[in-house]
Amino acid sequence: MLAAINAHYAHVAFGLRRLQAHLGCYQENTQLLEFTLQQSAHEIAEAILARKPRLVGLSLYIWNIEIATAVAAVIRAVSPETVLVCGGPEMTGDPARSPVAPFADYIIRGEGEEAFLTLVHTLLQGHVPPDKIIDASPPDLSLLADPYPLYTEQDIAHRVIYVEASRGCPRRCAFCLSGAFPGLRYFPLHAFLHSMSRLLDRGARRFKFIDRTFNVDLNRMHTILRFFRERPEIEQLHLHFEIMPDHLPPDTLALLASFPHDALHLETGVQSVNPDIQKAIRRYQRIEPSLENLHWLRTHTGCQLHADLIFGLPGESIDSFAEGFNRLVALDVQELQLGLLKNLPGTPLGALSSPDTVYDTNPPYELLQNEHYSFDALQRMKRFAKYFDLLHNHGNFPESLALLRQLPPSPFHVFEALTEQIWEQEGKTYGIPLVKMAEHLHTFLCACLPDRKSTVSAVIEKDFRRFKGRRDRLPFLTGNSA
Repeated sequence: MLAAINAHYAHVAFGLRRLQAHLGCYQENTQLLEFTLQQSAHEIAEAILARKPRLVGLSLYIWNIEIATAVAAVIRAVSPETVLVCGGPEMTGDPARSPVAPFADYIIRGEGEEAFLTLVHTLLQGHVPPDKIIDASPPDLSLLADPYPLYTEQDIAHRVIYVEASRGCPRRCAFCLSGAFPGLRYFPLHAFLHSMSRLLDRGARRFKFIDRTFNVDLNRMHTILRFFRERPEIEQLHLHFEIMPDHLPPDTLALLASFPHDALHLETGVQSVNPDIQKAIRRYQRIEPSLENLHWLRTHTGCQLHADLIFGLPGESIDSFAEGFNRLVALDVQELQLGLLKNLPGTPLGALSSPDTVYDTNPPYELLQNEHYSFDALQRMKRFAKYFDLLHNHGNFPESLALLRQLPPSPFHVFEALTEQIWEQEGKTYGIPLVKMAEHLHTFLCACLPDRKSTVSAVIEKDFRRFKGRRDRLPFLTGNSA
């Protein structure tokens, strides 16, 4: 039994499909069960044990480690004879210190296809492996079995289809697990495109490439992009890629511009616009070419752009982070994800941090304080990030936020003031109705633009009604036509 606890139903446990596909003669006796974070540990354990499995494999990630540990504890308590194997990114560092370790019979660290097959074969032959922690060597990607036929018709109709054309990353970012393993390896291109063709023929339309850096080999990138662009289903396709924005020559930009509007979702990194900070975290990304390419993509293509900024990076002040925020906001990328630094097990980040830096030792391993941020300051920044996500990244108030960006002294400081206003009145960052968020935005803008209240009201009304089906009244707009 292979079991995964996904963040949402639309996500799929691609890693477990990789394991199942590579089990050879044992595949027909293997089942895959997927759950979501909304389910309880007891409910998940009940569903797993109802199948009476001899062996259970649990896939562990930063977002599910707590509930997965609770599931493992239940399985161990009520079915001690069941062999429990744990793997996934959360086992990359020191798995012996993981909260799930006391309940696991075996832990696989690394890419697990070959190691899991060997473990299953050894156990079913009646032998006992000598070590609890199994370090898996990276497999030859050309020899891995094709996992894509394991996607069901239900998956294809209702979920995002995860695919991978490569593994590894040329960057060595100190905060990322990909930086812990050198090298970049590719799946055979002809076989990969054949698998994609079969998925398209079956009706798949939403693809998410999990490659860490899709545009390292530009010729290979172009071949894959042209394959999808030339398909008759191109108008219905949605393709997600993670790219390095400083590695986009003119012919690549032109190819990206040739796709239909909203067909491409590009995750573009950035993390910091300060070159000294980039060097400190071993990222080595060219900032100005990155921002220039993002501007070109935003103004000349229909790509959906996602950029990231991390607050709390070693050595980066709040002012430095604010500069990055202001520059990316000026580019008007559709999604700007603001994230608190995490010290993931298995990364070199801790060794690069200053002595007064404190990280939470429990998932998700967030920074608690450092030389530039007190604990209180980080809590304020987390609220900043949450409210910005609600207002900007969900696309709810584009024209209203355009007004906000024009206010002095800068977008960062203006949004910081708005954040404090919302927090003071709400005291929470979740469960706030959209009507209430619109009211907060209206109150703030009217206070900043007292001579343009009618414009503010009209813009917020227009933004709120831009999506069909919104029939809520906006009572706070009454009397603001002066």
